[in-house]
Amino acid sequence: MQVVMSPTPPILLLDDDPDVGLAAQLLLQRRVAPVHCIQRPAELPAALDRLRPGLLLLDLNFGPGRSDGAQGLRLLAEVQARPQPPAVVVMTAYAEIDLAVQAVKRGAFDFLTKPWDNPRLVATCRDALQLTPRAAAETVAGAPAEPPRSLAVQERAAVLAAMAEAQGNLSAAARLLGLSRAALYRRLDKHGL
Repeated sequence: MQVVMSPTPPILLLDDDPDVGLAAQLLLQRRVAPVHCIQRPAELPAALDRLRPGLLLLDLNFGPGRSDGAQGLRLLAEVQARPQPPAVVVMTAYAEIDLAVQAVKRGAFDFLTKPWDNPRLVATCRDALQLTPRAAAETVAGAPAEPPRSLAVQERAAVLAAMAEAQGNLSAAARLLGLSRAALYRRLDKHGL
């Protein structure tokens, strides 16, 4: 019996800055998957229904002067409430640990700051797309699984999970990870958190 692999599901990017969309398309189109860009939150439900993306790259702030992430966190909750939601990677130029913790606690796969590190964005998108329902179905159907996530990706995920569980308390997160606060600070810095 031969298993037919479906193509990689597309990536949908919601960001009010068209230059961010263009940069993501140029970087990800040939390395990861097709990228479709929208600029207004009101376009999101229709784009999700039409494209059925495996990954949503979601900006957290829309409109001038917004930097608290509330708009993006609300959209994240709406996406997570959908049946078979895509993996979501949230992005913002206003990076704070607390905002990253909130996003991960609410179901985001990861949190990236803009401007992003190109190799990290590519790796994060590839890892997130491995979690789509289509990828899981192909693995169950007998298709070869993707290679395991790199140690750095696993470490970053563990740090984010500990920060979420400790509700941003660095001392508690360090204890959960079995690290000193200094070691946790080094890992936060290493992973851009």
